[in-house]
Amino acid sequence: MAIPFIYDHLEPKQIRLFQLDHSSPSEHLTGRLVVLRHPTHLDQTIENYRGMCRNWRDMNFVKKPGEAYGYDALSYTWGPQLETFPLKLQLTGKLYEDGILYSNGVVRHEDIIDIHRNLYEFLCRLRKARYKRFIWIDAICINQNDHRDKSMQIPLMRYVYHEARQVKIWLGVATPVEEEALASIPFLTEKLATQSPGYDWDTEFPDKFESAGVPAPTHPVWRALGLLMTRSWFERLWTLQEAILWEKSSVVYCGDEQISWETLELFVSSMDNARLADWTVIQSVDTDTGVSNGYEAVSLIKDCKILLTNDGWRLPLDFLLHVIRRRSVTRPADMVFGMLALMAHEEKSRITVDVSLPVERVYFEFARYYILNELDECILNHNSSQTRRESLPSWCPDFSSPENTVPLASKFLYGREVSRDHFSTNFRAGFNKDGQWAKPMKKDRQYTYVKDMPHFARMYQEGKYDLSHPDFMHVVSDVMQLNVSGVLIDKIAIVIKPTDGLKRMVYRWTANDLEKIVAWDKECLSLARKTLQTDVEILNAYGRTLVANSLEASDGGGVLWDEYGRADYCHAYKEVRAYLDLLIPHWATNYATSVPLPKELSSEVLFFFHRFITVTRNRCFFATANGRIGIGPADTQPGDDVRVIIFCPTPYILREQGSVYEFIGEAYVDGMMYGQALEMVDQGNLTKERFTIA
Repeated sequence: MAIPFIYDHLEPKQIRLFQLDHSSPSEHLTGRLVVLRHPTHLDQTIENYRGMCRNWRDMNFVKKPGEAYGYDALSYTWGPQLETFPLKLQLTGKLYEDGILYSNGVVRHEDIIDIHRNLYEFLCRLRKARYKRFIWIDAICINQNDHRDKSMQIPLMRYVYHEARQVKIWLGVATPVEEEALASIPFLTEKLATQSPGYDWDTEFPDKFESAGVPAPTHPVWRALGLLMTRSWFERLWTLQEAILWEKSSVVYCGDEQISWETLELFVSSMDNARLADWTVIQSVDTDTGVSNGYEAVSLIKDCKILLTNDGWRLPLDFLLHVIRRRSVTRPADMVFGMLALMAHEEKSRITVDVSLPVERVYFEFARYYILNELDECILNHNSSQTRRESLPSWCPDFSSPENTVPLASKFLYGREVSRDHFSTNFRAGFNKDGQWAKPMKKDRQYTYVKDMPHFARMYQEGKYDLSHPDFMHVVSDVMQLNVSGVLIDKIAIVIKPTDGLKRMVYRWTANDLEKIVAWDKECLSLARKTLQTDVEILNAYGRTLVANSLEASDGGGVLWDEYGRADYCHAYKEVRAYLDLLIPHWATNYATSVPLPKELSSEVLFFFHRFITVTRNRCFFATANGRIGIGPADTQPGDDVRVIIFCPTPYILREQGSVYEFIGEAYVDGMMYGQALEMVDQGNLTKERFTIA
């Protein structure tokens, strides 16, 4: 059995830096590690200030401008871990000459470590380029076999990437056409930007592309761009935080080509404006995997950088909760640990980083912390997942799995905050805007300066809500249960399971998919007709349910929730249904692999069409015992409870399991989304009770 490489013991705030040797390509890769004390300037404690003073040469090397100073950092994915390659590594001392860091040549330990293929190929590229700077690489600079070392180093990654002179982004090796695609990005960006904002980049008409001076839609460069923008780097959580935190330059490498990050940002913006981004992605992806692609990731990183600067170098918890679910990690617990660099210094100090803890405990502790500190974006509305760990409590999200549905009550969609019409209000089934059912505010709310920011200080409101209120959620830590107050409003009577016709992206629908969608819609409408009272506008209520009560906002770019039931959903539903009915026979004859987008529909109807697809994907349609209709989790069953939980935005499906309840998921119940259950409690028609979710 191989003996692990013996790393030296690090003191708090110390990091290791790697320097690659210029060996022959026929020889093994070799290099050395040195240790230095990192500035970690965002930590403004007295202890940190004293440490920086004692290690002023390290501070000077990291902060001083100039090519000879500072270090770089690598952002990459580990990739498949089955194949490894040897790296001969030395632990050496350090010395400074004119403020420049060198190895002193005194070897304290020397041995072989194994690195994975993706890192090996990048180091070979650096060796070929005679690269000589110090660089931080997690697989080399952190002792991956030591829980203590990882627990110390993970919180420092925020500072490592923030202070790096340059961040090198490695997408991996590339085919010749992929290298050509990366090299063509500046040219394509310029051509796309020269066209007017309303230019119709219709991929069905090659002359539109030719007249603009860009390759035809069938040219392999477009598919290669789709492959580049679906590389695993763009979906990883660690690479997200690395990309957000750097302040200086960064370069994107793929194969033998490279471009600056700023150039990639301009390209993504141009592709989004031309509405070609999704088109290139579907050249290489058939289904929505639930994780982020390159276009989403680059836009998200740009937004996060702005948000970090404006919000005192932290991302809000509600934003983090949504963003991480469209990312992936190798080790499930890293879904939580990877967020720490993006949280405020005061917040992350309250979460223990212990990589030896079971992943279920890590998830539970973060969920508990979230419930106590973020009440406006309810964690129960983010419970849906593509896969789930059986040992997790039913109410706790499996953070390692992408969400299986779009949250009904979230203010975020695919990592972007939903623009809302200022006249509309999102759901509030379990609370009111004022009165006895309003979320109780603390009388002695405190304000504090956030210290961990480089540019300015802002005031943050802490202790916004009175958590001592008896109706707030209470987390029982020892048994990982949730004690809540709520109201039983109905029972599930009939369930129509989700249609698998919506599993593929709309661009990849087949004739069979369309037939399944239409058949599902007919079955759901038939159930709605049988369930609803004759005095109800059935088509309007049914259409409203399919899109969870959402309309296109007045500015055309946001979402409006129809709180008072004044909107007409009947027209949009009829238009979409007629379009699908006409499309099936036409498309079965004329289209072999893809469905044309409904460009001839009005913006209002097109919005309904996309919301229908988004909201109903992986959701069932149900009728209740008391004559209501709604949509809910795919595994909803007849006999399940429909309950409103006090101070939570939507009704939820729960299943009785003896003395406790199993949490199934959020639901939309038409007519019960804006405090109607609370009015019924006030009138004595329903009863509030305390119960436990396990």
